[in-house]
Amino acid sequence: MGLQTVPFRKIEEHTEDIFEAVTVIAKRARQIIGDRYVIEEERRREEENLEEISGEDEMAPAAYEVDTEIDREAYDAVVKPTTVGLTEFLSGDLKWEKQAMFDDGPAEEEETEKA
Repeated sequence: MGLQTVPFRKIEEHTEDIFEAVTVIAKRARQIIGDRYVIEEERRREEENLEEISGEDEMAPAAYEVDTEIDREAYDAVVKPTTVGLTEFLSGDLKWEKQAMFDDGPAEEEETEKA
């Protein structure tokens, strides 16, 4: 499933700042990628533990081979993190708070006002 074109009007229903929307969606996509990485690492460790229990030789050459081929069908079947982030954003499932870029202005101005 590919990403569909999204009108700006739909994004503006949730925030007036397109850059804020992109940042929120990107942060959510990074969270999803991180979660998927953790799940994949846990699966890999479980497989290693099963291999050790079954008595396979750890020094076997196959243990050092890295599978660099990408299964295209499996890759296409996985919903992309940006698609999930955008879908969650548009459905209102994501909650965030704006953080002020600056406190109350430069420190120099505060000192001159106090004097």
